[in-house]
Amino acid sequence: MGPRSQRIFVQILTPLICVGAAAMLTHSVPMLRTKASLFLFLAAVICSSRLGGWPSGIFATVLSIGAVLFIWPAGPLSAQTPQDWVGLIIFAVISLMVLSLNTSRGKSEMALRASEQRLMLALDSAHMGVWDYNLLTRKFWWSTTLEAIYGRTGPEFPTTYGRFFGFIHFDDQPMFNRAITRTIDEGTDYEVDHRIVLPDQSIRWVNTRGRVFFNENSRAERIVGVATDITMKKKIERQQQLSRDAADEAPMTTVA
Repeated sequence: MGPRSQRIFVQILTPLICVGAAAMLTHSVPMLRTKASLFLFLAAVICSSRLGGWPSGIFATVLSIGAVLFIWPAGPLSAQTPQDWVGLIIFAVISLMVLSLNTSRGKSEMALRASEQRLMLALDSAHMGVWDYNLLTRKFWWSTTLEAIYGRTGPEFPTTYGRFFGFIHFDDQPMFNRAITRTIDEGTDYEVDHRIVLPDQSIRWVNTRGRVFFNENSRAERIVGVATDITMKKKIERQQQLSRDAADEAPMTTVA
């Protein structure tokens, strides 16, 4: 069975199971054969739309209305009172509203996932990593691309800002901390070149730049950093400096 066939199967099977469960429960428990049973079928519609999307939600709505007509109240269609029909109409309207909300949220989630995928692709292509520290909740978030820069993946990567800060070379920690503090105090962006210590104790140069974000009360809430591995750049600069120093120290020669 291909992906499309599986999706269609789920969209059909899910409403049958959800509405069937609501119908069996309503039929088995006489005290549920009231207008309150509509909440069971509404739950079935919500469940179907969450699991199978809007087609499942529409199918579940139709099944629910059919089930209600035969279960509550007992009797032929002609026995339905005006109040019963009003209840069914309200149920159908609420179901459609729920489906509309779920569809909008589903589209928003898909757009968000696509945006995140594009961002991660851009970061990976540029060999950049991102971290986000919430100053109020103390929650620390980082991208998977940052793990590669710091030489630590998965559980090896620190889950707190304090441990993350500890990976910065000891001699560069005061400089890094001053840059962050100035950014929080003045609200300006920061940029600093610093060293980090890898698990094998080797040194890597990183350029970190970012900014602070304030909440509606003008209080610093989050600080974000974008890190780039500049080890090769530093090596080239060091070699160029050594070459210049060697040229400056070379003895002057004259042509006889």
